[in-house]
This record gives sequence, structure tokens and C-alpha cells, in this order.
Amino acid sequence: MLQRVRASFSFSNVIAVAALFFALGGTVYAAAGKISGTQIKPSSIPGNRIKPKSLTATQLKAGAVSAAQIKAGSISAGKIQSGSLTGTQIKAGSLTGTQVKAGSLTGTQVVGSTLTGVSAAAIGTVQYVASTVSINPVSTTGTSATANCPTGMKVIGGGATVSSPATAFVNETGPATSRTAWVADAFGEPGTTVTVTAVCTSVTASTG
Repeated sequence: MLQRVRASFSFSNVIAVAALFFALGGTVYAAAGKISGTQIKPSSIPGNRIKPKSLTATQLKAGAVSAAQIKAGSISAGKIQSGSLTGTQIKAGSLTGTQVKAGSLTGTQVVGSTLTGVSAAAIGTVQYVASTVSINPVSTTGTSATANCPTGMKVIGGGATVSSPATAFVNETGPATSRTAWVADAFGEPGTTVTVTAVCTSVTASTG
């Protein structure tokens, strides 16, 4: 009986059985999760073999995903880390006023040439108010003159002049503490005057 079994085994039979054993053993080996990432050839697994949403951000190599590989509109503001984007990474014209948080931009972050439709008329009605006062030649503290803005307006600029620069001069000029007028102090000889002018506009608040 043993001789009969031995006679039925040839070299090719032994090789075939061995190959079948290793094939089955390899399948079990792989199925048991014994293949690591280092055993997978780079670029050997196409994207369609990866289960959707099976990869997290921590499993992606930094810089491995380019802008061309990101579907348009697939990333919302909530998925962007605060402070991770710079101005150079934002496409010109891609943001509207409603997408910018109120108070998030300062004057140094806005390029003046990019603003359109901004003028003095857009700020409010600008009104000039002037007041002329005769200089008291005997006053040791000078003569004060004030140009008051209309009610509800604030001063945004101003200045002062004298009628005769050869015999009078403006000692000091600037906005009033209330920011509702422009004031000036002047000295001069008899017959001279000082004229102070205020530039006023309607504003909700004033600082500085």
C-alpha cells in the first residue's frame, strides 16, 4: 500500500502541492493583517481602491495634497485653521464684504488702490465754517478765535490765518477738545484780524 502511494507521487505533484500550500498560506497571512505600509510599493494603489472617508488628515503627508487635487467648494471656512492662510494664498476678488468679519482688518492691511467708490461724499457732507476775530493788541495771552461745526457734526480739519502776516501771527491752532470746533490763538498790532476755519462732517463717533 505504501509503495503504491509513493508511486503515485511524482516531482511535479510535490511541486504543485507545495505551491498550493504557499498560496493558501499567503492568503491567510495577508488576511490576518500582516502586510504593513512599508511592504506596499509607492503609487501601487489607485485612489478608487481606497474606501471613501477612510483616511483622516493625520494620515496624509504634509504637502501631499495640492490645490489642484481639492474639489472646488469642498472646503468650508469651518475646516480652515485660524491663521493658516495669508493674503498671498487668497485669490484676488474671491472675497466679498459679507465674508470679512467686522473689525478684522486694519488700515495697514488694506491697499488703498483696491478701494473703489470711496470719496468725501461717501463719508458725509463736508462743510467749511469760518470765523474772523479782531486781534487785541494789548492782550498778553493772545486773541482766541473759534469756528464751531454745525450741530451733529465733528471737525476733521482746519486752520487759521491773519490779515497781515507782517504785523500779526498765529501762535497756536488745532481742534477743540470736544472735536466740534477748530480754535486758534493769535497776536498782532491794532487793526489786524485772525480768521479760523473748521472742516466739518457728519460722523457717528470721533477718537484721538
